[in-house]
Amino acid sequence: MNSFSFRAFNKKKFFRSPQWEMKLVTRILIGFFVLYMAASFLLLGLGLHYLLEKMVPEHPPINVINRVFIYYLFVELLFRYFLQQLPVTDIKNFLLLPIPKRRVIMNVLFKITFSLYNLVPILIFLPFSIVSITKGASAVQMLLWWLGVLLMVLSINFLSFLINKTKWIYPVTAIVFLGGLLEYYQIVPVISSAGQAMQMLYEQPLLILAPMVTFVLMAQITFNHLKSQFYLDTGLQSKREQVLGMQLHFLDRLGEDAPLIKNDFRLIFRNVRARQIVLMFVLFLFYGLIFFTQDIYMDSPMWVFATIFTTGGFMLTYGQSVPAWDSEYYSMLMCQNLSYRTYLRSKWLLMTLSVVLAAALCFPYLYFGVKVYALILAGAIFNIGLGTFITLFSGAINRFPIKLNVKAKAFENTQAFNFSQLLFTLPKILLPVGLFWLGKLAWGFKGGVLLLTITGLLGLLFKNKLLDQVVKFYIKGKYTTLEAFNKKD
Repeated sequence: MNSFSFRAFNKKKFFRSPQWEMKLVTRILIGFFVLYMAASFLLLGLGLHYLLEKMVPEHPPINVINRVFIYYLFVELLFRYFLQQLPVTDIKNFLLLPIPKRRVIMNVLFKITFSLYNLVPILIFLPFSIVSITKGASAVQMLLWWLGVLLMVLSINFLSFLINKTKWIYPVTAIVFLGGLLEYYQIVPVISSAGQAMQMLYEQPLLILAPMVTFVLMAQITFNHLKSQFYLDTGLQSKREQVLGMQLHFLDRLGEDAPLIKNDFRLIFRNVRARQIVLMFVLFLFYGLIFFTQDIYMDSPMWVFATIFTTGGFMLTYGQSVPAWDSEYYSMLMCQNLSYRTYLRSKWLLMTLSVVLAAALCFPYLYFGVKVYALILAGAIFNIGLGTFITLFSGAINRFPIKLNVKAKAFENTQAFNFSQLLFTLPKILLPVGLFWLGKLAWGFKGGVLLLTITGLLGLLFKNKLLDQVVKFYIKGKYTTLEAFNKKD
């Protein structure tokens, strides 16, 4: 099929998918962000030579970069592993067509190689090399050095792909950890040796053969891996996973809400996407360290900003995607003898438990003073009393399904970008900040804490009224939500 074009195929797939207009708007917005980042990296590359000359005047800038380049590669690998979205090709469709496997695989390799992430060495290190040439460096040496850097970054790109698709993460992690130990205990100077190797690449241009061979080797390994998976009975077959049995009897005391809360717990423990949320919840616990340790934020509304995120990390991440977490079986849930009120009350209770747990885990913040922890408790009460209900409202308009066992990479679920969702995020953050500011303006810091607490308690007092309004909102959009969850890309 010489007339077949992957580009045309992807174009038709995009415009024939449901809600392609929203995807197009999102891609345009992402495009502006990419242009902004590209301009920033380009400015960094143009000024890097002068910056290093000013910061480390006793060493040539190229020597400084060579010495720390191994750290850059390590950060690059981490960044790609956690954020880079891998290219996807629906191979099953092509198995029935007279298209050579090699052509399909080369299309995937093409996508990997020409990823936007690979623009960084072009936007930073190429301008740096050009500026160094204008400052008297050898043009041949600098351009071949830059080519070596580009090839090493592309090799890291293939390595990241293999780590995501295979079990390479374990040996790679072991090698990095072992190298760090050898360097730390001064047994083998791994870091300095890598710096010397980069310096040799600059001084001996013929050594460009080493990164060339590495690039070709990594590309061939990636090609062979994809080829080995290009069969229905190997890489494309459904994976059989051992189901994690969880009885969770300690939740039975929650009454009729217990089965639904148990279901959420099992969902979190069994699925990659939900486990990422738990990791974010843990990271949000340390968010206060950014603000409580800086004198510039002392007693300011930014402390409230920190407390909302610190105690409401799970609420802000998991909660805003209710009911999208259940999108894969939402139709089944709606066919059960299950009231919307019971369903939403269980979600509210789950978020409340997470806020209480976060407030307890924030106890070490007492180190920064009693008033800091008092503000954290006030923020937790606000999150429970009002934040949870605002979150449930915002979840009702998030009608984009979630693939549970797919890692959330940067820009992966472009459908999930929603201006209404963004508008609902603002009151969860700005309302408590504004309340604290008004209370502090009238009665000082204690007044701000008190007003925040009273607002949260009022929300708890009228919990049933607020829940009734949320239930009505969900019932009104029930069939729209069902239709959206049942659509296929």
